[in-house]
Amino acid sequence: MLRSLRVFKLFRTARRFPNIKEIWSGFKLALRQSAAFLLAYFIVIVVVAMFNNALFSEAAPEFFATPLDGIYAMFQMFTVEGWYEIPNAVVGHMSPIWMHIVRIYFCFLLIGGGIIGMSLINSIFVDALASDNNDDVKEKLDHIEKKIEQLQESLQKKD
Repeated sequence: MLRSLRVFKLFRTARRFPNIKEIWSGFKLALRQSAAFLLAYFIVIVVVAMFNNALFSEAAPEFFATPLDGIYAMFQMFTVEGWYEIPNAVVGHMSPIWMHIVRIYFCFLLIGGGIIGMSLINSIFVDALASDNNDDVKEKLDHIEKKIEQLQESLQKKD
């Protein structure tokens, strides 16, 4: 049992990594900048899950029996984890017309929440992580521009 506590040595070792403080501060900054979008995404998951719970609780009780099951099913759907199992379970005993309508509905959910939504979250988070590097580059460019202006002024004075 005491050997399992050795896992915590990793945290002490992590302090020795170069630039770990900058990495950690960049991660916190990225979380802060993407928090509003993450909250909005979670609200969308909850709203869609409640809607699906009302519609499909009898058709697929393994996914939509309770609101929490519905939230988990929509999280699975939006993270593209077993996305095909949920619509297949819902359309099990439906007429062919409703089967196609429900599948199209779940395709829109997959595209909107899974592909576009998760891509936006990923891009916002990566952009926030990279913005720290962009600030350094902008500062260096400003410094270079000032030096160029000084050189131009000195050359104009000599003429």
